[in-house]
Amino acid sequence: MENYWFVLFAVLGLVFGSFGTVLFSRIPAGRHIGGHSRCPRCKHVLGVGELIPVMSYVLLAGRCRHCKKSIGPFYPCIELASAGLFLVAFFLDRAPLPALLLAFSLWLMLLIAVIDARTQTIHDALNLSFIIFSVAHAVAIGQLQVAGALLLALFFGAQWLVSRGKWVGSGDILLGAGIGFLLGDWENALLCLGLAYILGATAASYLLLFKKASRKSHIPFGPFLAAAALLTILFGDRMLGLIVPGFL
Repeated sequence: MENYWFVLFAVLGLVFGSFGTVLFSRIPAGRHIGGHSRCPRCKHVLGVGELIPVMSYVLLAGRCRHCKKSIGPFYPCIELASAGLFLVAFFLDRAPLPALLLAFSLWLMLLIAVIDARTQTIHDALNLSFIIFSVAHAVAIGQLQVAGALLLALFFGAQWLVSRGKWVGSGDILLGAGIGFLLGDWENALLCLGLAYILGATAASYLLLFKKASRKSHIPFGPFLAAAALLTILFGDRMLGLIVPGFL
């Protein structure tokens, strides 16, 4: 039975990863999320055989069957990343319902991070869906706490008020709340915040050092916050045990 759930979660991850690649272009553009998928190059409507996650990309050698232009590895990478997150959720929770709720929470966090990285915007529809699934997961495992959500929401809310939206956007506030509900207690939320700033500072230093950005460049914070949240989910207790002896 466990093998059955393993395969199911992997397949669901690939399918929703493929759906996510559609959302990356349609949500920022304000387009309807329904309708046929098209080649990003020639806009030809894709057939069923061209929509099999990862497999279609491999069989077509990363090219559109109609215009023969290269599509690039972005699409299969997102599909594989989504499958990986679904499997992470399965191994963390085991029970089907909580694992599925966690999987969708992580999947939505991936969508938010990638869209923020590409467009420097975080959309309320994704954020609110993320919060709903995070809260539902916390309820399903009997660990609903508001401390983490309040800490992160108030932290980003204060920055937003002081800077009048120049340092962070309102989307960061909602994203912080969703991550807080996912992590639960304030200790994990604080660890996540610290990790996010370390990751962000490292990336900014790299970009400045190699002149890929200037001091006036805006670097979206959502991807670093999402990455830090995943690290905290996976290794938070161990890291807190090292930082605060006796935590475990």
